[in-house]
Amino acid sequence: MNTNEIKNLSEEINIGDNIKLIYQKPEIFSKYHVIYHGQKFGNYYFRSSPNTLLEKAEYMDCGYFIIKDDSVIGGVFLKPNYMSDLFIVPPFNDYENIADKILNYLKAISRTNENIFLQEILEPYVPFFVSKGYTIYEDGYWMIRPTEAMNAVLPDNYESRCIIEEYKNEIADVIMSAYNANPCFKFVDSKENYIKHVERFINDSKDNEVIYNSSRIVVHKDTNEIIGTCLHMEFEGFPLIMSFAVKPDHQGMGIGGYLIRHSINYTSNAYSATRLFVFNNNAAIDVYEHIGFIKNKTLNDMQLFNE
Repeated sequence: MNTNEIKNLSEEINIGDNIKLIYQKPEIFSKYHVIYHGQKFGNYYFRSSPNTLLEKAEYMDCGYFIIKDDSVIGGVFLKPNYMSDLFIVPPFNDYENIADKILNYLKAISRTNENIFLQEILEPYVPFFVSKGYTIYEDGYWMIRPTEAMNAVLPDNYESRCIIEEYKNEIADVIMSAYNANPCFKFVDSKENYIKHVERFINDSKDNEVIYNSSRIVVHKDTNEIIGTCLHMEFEGFPLIMSFAVKPDHQGMGIGGYLIRHSINYTSNAYSATRLFVFNNNAAIDVYEHIGFIKNKTLNDMQLFNE
């Protein structure tokens, strides 16, 4: 596409060698982003359709075309202290040269004494960014499996309940307890934010019976204590298991297996597949794979301290 066809251009940003960045409105940026990032690397994410990336472009609203000699040769989400989804348009293929120029510009516009973050760097590109001083601070996999009718059985002395507002504080405690005990979680949020997370789930799922009822808590009958939870949302056309946690002293008893099997069984009423994201080195990967989930290569969030 020639730049004469590109509408809604802002000021050009020259990054050297006659290469420039030009901001695009989401609907324009997404036309290329959907194909050269979403379609090309869709198996990393197991997306039902790359067109769902338009929502991401609208949310981010910092998409730039990379232009050379009046042709689009790539694109990127870019703002101070942040970069994501750098893609290259054939026949141009010099990813590292473009990435190097963008990193130099990113450092120049970023706030000093704050980390610069690179989000969802694809596995093959990690060595290049490591060579530029960036380190991985989180890495993980999207996983997917077909839904199907499945028998989900709880061990004795436990019962399953729907999620209601009055449980939100205890659910937040369960999530924090499980995450704090798991070394793969390098960051655990505040209880206040996990309570808000549960509130958002209740609000967002109130009109989606399948998403609401596939989400459960598990209660110990003797103590009436909530010891496990599994929360869902609809994301990119699939149900997404977004919070899955069992208190450490109740793990290994089949609670997690019940929650996942219940999820697969119940979402089969309306969806063909279900997804989740799991951090690398999380022991839960073995549980998911045992139940039939598959994963692809890692997606990596990286950082550089900007001095």
